[in-house]
Amino acid sequence: MDAKYKKNYLKQVIVRTDFLNPIHSLNEGLPNEISSVIKEFFPIAEPREVLALDFQIGPEAADKKQSKLMEWIFHGKERDKRLSIAEKNMFISFNIYKSFEDLTTPFIRIVDSLFNTFKEMQITRLGLRYTNSINITDTDVFGWKSYLNKDLLSAFNIPEDKTKIARIFHNLELNYGNFNLRFQYGMPNPDFPSPIKKKIFVLDYDAYYEGFLRKEEIIENLPIFHSEIQKFFENSITEKLRKKMNEEK
Repeated sequence: MDAKYKKNYLKQVIVRTDFLNPIHSLNEGLPNEISSVIKEFFPIAEPREVLALDFQIGPEAADKKQSKLMEWIFHGKERDKRLSIAEKNMFISFNIYKSFEDLTTPFIRIVDSLFNTFKEMQITRLGLRYTNSINITDTDVFGWKSYLNKDLLSAFNIPEDKTKIARIFHNLELNYGNFNLRFQYGMPNPDFPSPIKKKIFVLDYDAYYEGFLRKEEIIENLPIFHSEIQKFFENSITEKLRKKMNEEK
């Protein structure tokens, strides 16, 4: 999944942090200290206004308020990566992923600039997510045992006629005490509700912590998240898929 392979099946990689309290001043503008760091990694700016609806239910009636918020969106030179900052959160997503360092270096630099600018800022959630979409051209649509851990495929044995399967997807949640890992896997089927015709298997790993985090703890936790996700990925695949990922592109 990472730099150890010549190619990967990653569809998207996301690192995200949520703020305890909305930073309302971001709707007025992006401070220079933050924007200058951003532009080192994401030179293409495409900010946009978004509408936010706030429903308040009172003793007599419900009240709906609408407001305009700013989402500060930036892209890499090749538009293969994206940054978004708004009053409640910040995230970076990569569509073409090369290494953990390429992802976390800009993220940590930008988080640092946010802490330096907004002294009262508090982080309440940190997440790191890797979504693999393994797409293999093969006449045996459900023939995954050569590529994936057989324990991921047990549900395929339930129906007598596999050609009737329209979707098969699972969710495994693990609590490590200091963070959680959500592992979603299976064949989502882009043609649902029609029976599965395309050989696509998703391995989706989402490590996250919900609670207060200092800046130092963000830096400490991301490698821990990454290490556990990497371990899970290696336990999910076989040597045949490893060799396939190390073939020349």
